Amino acid sequence: MILTKIEQIDKKRYRIYIEEEFQLLLYVTDIRKHKLEEQMEITPEELEKIYKDIVLRRAKMKAMLLLKSMDYSEKGLRDKLAKLYYPQKAINDALEYVIGYGYIDDERYARNYVRYKKDTQSRKQIEFTLQQKGVCKEYITIAFEEEYSNESNALVRAIIKKIGSLERIEELTVDEKRKVGAYLYRKGFSSQEIHEYISF
Repeated sequence: MILTKIEQIDKKRYRIYIEEEFQLLLYVTDIRKHKLEEQMEITPEELEKIYKDIVLRRAKMKAMLLLKSMDYSEKGLRDKLAKLYYPQKAINDALEYVIGYGYIDDERYARNYVRYKKDTQSRKQIEFTLQQKGVCKEYITIAFEEEYSNESNALVRAIIKKIGSLERIEELTVDEKRKVGAYLYRKGFSSQEIHEYISF
C-alpha cells in the first residue's frame, strides 16, 4: 500500500491518504514518530496499528469529551466528529463504542430534549429540531407521548417574551395583535391556540 498524500489541515493536524483514500488524521509529531512520507510503502499491519493506537483512540476520547459537556444525538455527534476531520471509519468505530456503553441513545435524547424545551418552544419547533438532529419519528412520537402535555405553557411564555406580560394583550391595537399573532404562528403555534389568548 502506498501513502499517496499528506495534506495539512492546520498548524498541527494532517490528513493521511493511503491509495488516494483519506485514512488517518495525525499530528505532526505522529508523522515524525512513524517516519511517514509521501510515496512510501506501508503495510496493512502498520496502517492498522497506527489507526487503532492513535486515530481511533483519539476519536473515542473526543467523542467521550464532547458527551461529557453536552448530550448529542447520534447524527449530532457524527457531524461534530466529521467537522473535526476524523476519517469516516474512525467516526463509525467511535460511535459504535459510545453507543455500546449507552452514552448515546436517541430515544433518551428525544425525551430529554422535549422535557427541556416544552415550556419555551412549540411542538412543531421541537419536532423540526429533533428531525434536523437525525432523531427518528418513532422516538420523537414516544418522547411527546411521555413528556408533553399541551402547548399552553410554551405559548404563554412566548407571548410574555414578545410583549412583557399577558395583561398587555388588552392594551395592544388590532394591528399590534396581528403582528404578535403572526410572530407566534411563525414559532409553530396553531391559529386556534393563538386565538385562545389573542383575538383580533
